[in-house]
Amino acid sequence: MTSERAARTGGHLGYYQEHGISPVHYQMDDVEAHFDRRDSLYRSLGLPPIAFRGLRILEVGPGSGQNSLYVASCGPASYDLVEPNPKAVQQIRTGYESLKRPHTKPNLHHLRFESFQAAVPYDIAICENWLGSLPHEIELIRKLASLVAPGGVLVMTFTPTSGLFSNIMRRLLSLRIIDPSRGFEERTNELIDVFAPQLATIASMTRATRDWVQDCMLNPHYFNIVIPLDTLLSAIGGDMEVLATFPRFTPDWRWFKELSGDDRKFNEVALRAYRENLHNFIDYRKVWQPRAASANAQLDARLVGVHQAAIRWQSALDHGDLAATKCLVPEISALLADIVRELGEIDADTGRAMEELKTVWYHPQLDAAMVRDMKMYGSLFGRETPYISLTRPRAA
Repeated sequence: MTSERAARTGGHLGYYQEHGISPVHYQMDDVEAHFDRRDSLYRSLGLPPIAFRGLRILEVGPGSGQNSLYVASCGPASYDLVEPNPKAVQQIRTGYESLKRPHTKPNLHHLRFESFQAAVPYDIAICENWLGSLPHEIELIRKLASLVAPGGVLVMTFTPTSGLFSNIMRRLLSLRIIDPSRGFEERTNELIDVFAPQLATIASMTRATRDWVQDCMLNPHYFNIVIPLDTLLSAIGGDMEVLATFPRFTPDWRWFKELSGDDRKFNEVALRAYRENLHNFIDYRKVWQPRAASANAQLDARLVGVHQAAIRWQSALDHGDLAATKCLVPEISALLADIVRELGEIDADTGRAMEELKTVWYHPQLDAAMVRDMKMYGSLFGRETPYISLTRPRAA
């Protein structure tokens, strides 16, 4: 079975198992810096260290388990990790064997979340960089939310199309320049050569280039990780309220005494701010003024158009229909022209970076060197995985 076929039938897990990988490993030479980063993230989501102490915690899809080390060190009463990938399970065990500071030993459940059953609800549930918006994944998000006790907190990542756009285009470029008949390691090494210079522009990058290439540029399931905030709140917003996001994009100048009953509207306030800031997920280095939600809706529609074309491209590859992929090039080109123009109106430098992308994408003899040598676009990466914390209101 090819990796593409495995991903179509088994998603990320099928792809990982096909190649015996868990490509989510961080470079952790400086453990203190890693813990500082996790502390900074959680405190921004309303969870300082004491928020974990003595509580029941669930984490689904912890991958290498490196992030879970911080939570375990905060002293929860219990900590359940649900991870189906055998390679990741091995990494988790190794990580805890080498953890020197006091911590709560986690209960490691080596199974799919679909099969996991909880005896009682959890105070905090965590799920990072896994669930997208495919129908069965929406059901898993609902299951995850249902395991949070009243007054408890769910921490998740979401993925705006605008935040993932730069890497959607990198993945499409990869599909055009790499021969799919070559071996997995050969394709990995070729794409490392292409993208290592671009990843090197990210000052705080902690993920190994090999892992990034295998998880993002070679993973046939990659296009399916998009889950906009609208979709997430549509799935569980009736049961849970937004607590915080990181990055923080939601100002709320209302008087707290007004926030009772039907006037709480935390989700509505967050969603309005999200729609007014969709463009701010395009480039992680820049923050622009909010725009009218209607203007961002037009930009988002074009970005979604590229994303949907990318999904059809991957599907055609899965079915061996190379002719269909060639037909998608002009469709993406037309959408890209509109996106370049609109982003150029927002910011001149971003417009020039997008012009560079357009020139490379349009080239009839596109090759790996052209992609590797992009300078302005090469350093453009989006805010692709913002974090959100949501709380289940206490029963009346």
